[in-house]
Parts: sequence; structure tokens; C-alpha cells
Amino acid sequence: MEHSQSIIFVQFFCLIGTSCAIAWAIYAGVFRIAPKASWRFTLANICTVCGILLYTQRSESVNYLYWFAADMAVLMGFALVRWGCQHLFKQSISYVFDLVLLSSCALLMLLVPPSLAYAVYLVIIMSITAAILVSLTGVDNVKSSIQHMPIFYAVLINVPFFVMGMLFIVRAMALFYSPDQLSNLSAANTLNAPLVMWSYIILLLLTNLVLYGNALTRLVYKVARLVNKDHLTGLWNRHALLDKLDEVHALWQRNGSAYSLLVLDVDHFKQVNDTYGHMAGDAILKHTAKLMQQSLRKVDFICRYGGEEFLIILPSTNSTEAFVVAQKIQSQINSTSVKWKQKEIAVTLSIGCATCNTHTNIEQLLQLADEAMYLAKNTGRNAIRTKALEPSE
Repeated sequence: MEHSQSIIFVQFFCLIGTSCAIAWAIYAGVFRIAPKASWRFTLANICTVCGILLYTQRSESVNYLYWFAADMAVLMGFALVRWGCQHLFKQSISYVFDLVLLSSCALLMLLVPPSLAYAVYLVIIMSITAAILVSLTGVDNVKSSIQHMPIFYAVLINVPFFVMGMLFIVRAMALFYSPDQLSNLSAANTLNAPLVMWSYIILLLLTNLVLYGNALTRLVYKVARLVNKDHLTGLWNRHALLDKLDEVHALWQRNGSAYSLLVLDVDHFKQVNDTYGHMAGDAILKHTAKLMQQSLRKVDFICRYGGEEFLIILPSTNSTEAFVVAQKIQSQINSTSVKWKQKEIAVTLSIGCATCNTHTNIEQLLQLADEAMYLAKNTGRNAIRTKALEPSE
């Protein structure tokens, strides 16, 4: 580096990168916030800082450490950002594709001696690889974000990734058509250019800001899910049920798409608790919840309605179809048992069915399904009963 301004830039960049790495390490190690993702973001910042420090030592001579290793360190930082985001949003990790991409980039770079004479070629290869990694990270994030928010906002919060990808592509194209602009567009031979200096700082800040935003979004979504989930069975709880019922009922009123409710109660549950203990009862509830989930469609909604009661919303399902679903669940439950301390505990369900019609509101439909379930209890248990609103009602 030739100017004091460049030294200040490197110090400032390293301060930001190191601070971000420490912050992500605290997220992972102390607060345990998305630890797998946070550790990768920590390493990404470290790789980027190391790459910039190696850039400062470049000269006109051939040097694999200051040229090849520096570029690969920065690219590895981008790959780690992508892997961290995939862990953050519970996506499959693209290790194979990304490592093949990095290996291909490394092989193309190694075709020429790493020196200023081939700097334009090296920067173009590095820029294209970086653009692919950064853009794919943005695409991954949008795919996950649209599950929790409108697509407009999902794209908006990830715009920096697409902007960074576009900047790398623009740099590669500019160098391809105007190689003489090397010193103004990259750190291939100097960190003295103001455009290069500020672009690296802005890219580092933008990347970490987006990552912090994604981490907070994921944390808020996770907390919201925990509020609406039953801790024991992992099913939705009663609070979430009311929101879903309002949604399905409104859809029926708008489109005339009938829906049905099933209320299911585990038979002799108190007796199981008294005989085998509450842990055995918990095992039965988890076993029952798992089997019921396997018997339902993705559009169906199942929640833990009470102690040993479950409620299932069946959208676009009439009374005949609801009865078939209830039979399927009953058959599945009856064909299995829970093994508890070398003993087999048989499980049966009493099931009540109710289907909406023009005269029922949500509260009435819930009451009908509940009454049908008690009717099944009172007529021998391990039974399915339906109930409809009487005309006089």
C-alpha cells in the first residue's frame, strides 16, 4: 500500500470484519441463536478479513499466497455465507455444488501464474464465481422467506445479495472490455483506488446487515411457532386453532368449499396415567399424534385440543369424506400399541365428526363435533359418531 488512506481503509475494514465475527461468535456460543449458521457467518468474516490482509501484500512478482490464496479466502467467505443461510432456514446444504464451483474456479486460476501480468484474467474468474455464490444465496433466502411473508418483502430484504451479484458481473464485463481499468475496479494490484476501498467496506456491511436481519426474522418466526405449538406433541395448540378456523370458515363462506371437524379423545387415558404413570400417558399422546399426522393431507390442520383431546380441521371435506378419514385414523391407531416398560398398551379413540352448513357458525360446529365425540364415548368408545345441527336449532 502506498497511501496512508489505504492503511486507514484496511484498518477500518478489519475492525468491521473482526467485530462482526466476534458478534456472530457470541450469537453462536453465548446466546445459542442459530449456532450452526452463526459459526459459519463467523468464519465467513474471518476469511474475508484474511483475504483483504493478503491483498495488501501483493506485488508484481508471482506469489500463490498473496494472489491465489487471497482470492480463494474471499470466495470461501461467500460460500460460508451461503451455507450459513441454508442452515438458518433449514434448507439442504449445497456443499457439493459449491465445492465443485470453488474447485473449478481454483483450477482456472491455476492455469496461469498468479501475478499482475494475468491479473485481469484472475479477477474476471474470481468475480464470476463470487457473483454465482452471492446470487444463489439471495435465491435461497427468497425461497425460504416467501413461506413466512409476501414475495415482495422476501425479495426486498434480500436485494443486497442480488445487487452484489450484479456488481461482480458488471466488474467482470468491464474488465473484459476495458482491461486498462484494472486498478480502478479491483484489488488485483492495489488498494489505493477509492472505488475499490469503499466497495469492499459497503459489501461487508451490507452482507452482515442482511444476515442479521435474516437471523432476527428466523428467530421471530421460531418464537411465533413456539407460541402456537404444543410442547409435548409438536402439534398446533388451541391458540393456533382459532386462527386457522377463522381462515377455513371464511374460505367456505367465500367459495362454498365445505369443511369438517374431527374431535378425537384417547379412551381410558386417566386409567393409563393411574396405572402406568404420567410419562406413559405422554408417550401415548406423542404416539397418537404421530400416527394421526401420517394419516392426514398436508392441507389438514391438527392440534392438541385439550389434555387427551385432539382436533382436526379437514378443509374441502364433506361429511362422507370426513367419516372415511376418521375410519382411516381409527384403523391406524387400532393396529398399533405403545410399548412401555416391557408392556404393550393398546390405544383407542372416540371420534366425533361435524360438517359445516349454512346454519352453523364456528362455535356451533365445535360444539357439534364435541357432542359427537361424547356420544362415541357413551356408546362404547373406540367409535365414530357424527352430529349435525337440528333444523329447530
